[in-house]
Amino acid sequence: MKNTKVRFAPSPTGYLHVGNIRIAVLNYLFARKNNGVFVLRIDDTDVERSSRELEKLMLEDLKWLGITWGEFYRQSERIDRYVSTMEHLKSAGRIYSCYETKEELALKRKTQAMSGVPPVYDRASLYLNDAQKKQLESKGIKPYWRFKLDNTKSIEWNDLVHGKISIPLSSVSDPILIKPDGSFVYTFASVVDDIDMGITHIIRGDDHVTNTATQIDIFTAICGESPEFAHVPLMSSPDGQEVSKRVGSSFSICNMRKDGILPEAIFNFLATLGTSNNPNPNDTIDTLIEKFSFEKMSLASPKFYLDDLKQLSRKILSEKSFEDVKDDLQQLELENISEEFWDTIRGNINTIQDAVFWHNVVAPHAFSASLPVERYADCNCNLEVESTLQAQMLEFLTDPFDFDNWIANLKRVSGKKGKDLFHPIRIVLTGIEHGPELKKIANLMGYSRIKQRIEQSLAVIK
Repeated sequence: MKNTKVRFAPSPTGYLHVGNIRIAVLNYLFARKNNGVFVLRIDDTDVERSSRELEKLMLEDLKWLGITWGEFYRQSERIDRYVSTMEHLKSAGRIYSCYETKEELALKRKTQAMSGVPPVYDRASLYLNDAQKKQLESKGIKPYWRFKLDNTKSIEWNDLVHGKISIPLSSVSDPILIKPDGSFVYTFASVVDDIDMGITHIIRGDDHVTNTATQIDIFTAICGESPEFAHVPLMSSPDGQEVSKRVGSSFSICNMRKDGILPEAIFNFLATLGTSNNPNPNDTIDTLIEKFSFEKMSLASPKFYLDDLKQLSRKILSEKSFEDVKDDLQQLELENISEEFWDTIRGNINTIQDAVFWHNVVAPHAFSASLPVERYADCNCNLEVESTLQAQMLEFLTDPFDFDNWIANLKRVSGKKGKDLFHPIRIVLTGIEHGPELKKIANLMGYSRIKQRIEQSLAVIK
C-alpha cells in the first residue's frame, strides 16, 4: 500500500480565504492522521494573474495557521513535463485540436439548451481534415486542444465523503487541456503533477465532482490508475453564497490576522465545521487530528458565521496564560505589563490588541482624554448627583489606595450601593460601562491615576 500523500494547490492570484483554507486544513488533518505527507503546490500557470508577492503572503498565512508541508512545487517550473505528457497523449490519439471561438461555443450551448439537449461539446473539430485546419489557421484562428473522453463508459469511484459516485462520460464535454495561447489548463496540469508526485488522495470541494470523472479518464490514459477522492460540501455564508467564491476582506486570512482573530481559532473552527465534532477552545492540532474522520462529515453545506469564529477566538484568548501572550503583549509596545494586568483583563477583550485600551486605562497619564458630558446622558446619569458623588470619591481617596475602605466610605456618605454606586464609578475610571472587576482595575490604577481621572471628569461636568 502506498504511503498517504495529499496536496493543497492554491493559485497566487488573490488572498487565501476561509473557503480554500478549510480544504488545506482537511488535507493537513488527513495526512497527519495517516502519517502521510502534505504537499504544497502553487498553481501559477496563469502568468499574467499570478504574483510572487501573493504567493509569499500565502506561505506566511499557512505557517501562521500552523500548517507545514513536506514537499513544495510550483507548476510554472514544470512546463516541460506537461509538454512531454501532451505529446504522449497526441501520439495515443487522445487529444485533438479545436477551432471554435468563445462566441461560437456559446451559440452551440444556447441552441442545445433551446432543444433540450445537454450542453455537451459535439466534437465538430474532431472531424476536420488537415486542409480545413490549415485554412482556419491561415485566418489567424489559433487552435485549442481537448482530451477525447472514452464516452462509451461511466466513471465510478467510492468517494470518502459521498460514497459511490457514477458519472457517464457521455454526459460531459471533452475537457479543454490547452488554451489558444498555449497555456495548460489546471484540469490537465494537476493530473500530471498528482501522478509525478505520487498523490494518493485528493480532498477538495464537491463542486469538482464532474471534473473528477474527466480527470480519472485522463489519469487512466496516462498511467492506468488514479488517486482516491473525497469531495467535501462547500461552506456557505448566511446569505447563501459560497464562501469559497468570496474573497472579500472579512473572509481573507490576512485580514483576519489584522483583525486579531487567533490562528488556532481559525484552524479549530474550520476543522470541525460541517462535522459532528464541536469546536472546543482547548483542542490542540494534535487533538483535532485524533478526532478527524470523513465519516463525521455531513453532506449538507455548512454555514460559516464570522461572529461564531470571533467568539471562539475570544474564548481561546481568555484561557491563555500570561506566558502564552507575553510576547504578543510586548509587540504592542506596552510598558510594565504584569501577570496581574493580564489576569484582570483577559476575560474582557476580543483580541490581543484590546489590551492597549486597558493599558491606557491603568497606566499613569496614558488615558488623558476626558469623558464627554454626553456620555453621562447616555448612561442615564444625573449630572448634579454624579458631580456630588465624584467630589466624595475624591474626598475619600487615600494614598496608599485602599479600595475596600474607599467604597465603604462612599456607601456611607452617598447612601448608594450596588449598581447605583459602582456603575458611575466605573464610568469615571474607565470611560465605559462594562469591563473587568472594578476592584482589580482600581488597584491596578492606584491613587495617582484614579485621582487624575476623577479630576478630569469633574472638569468636564463643570
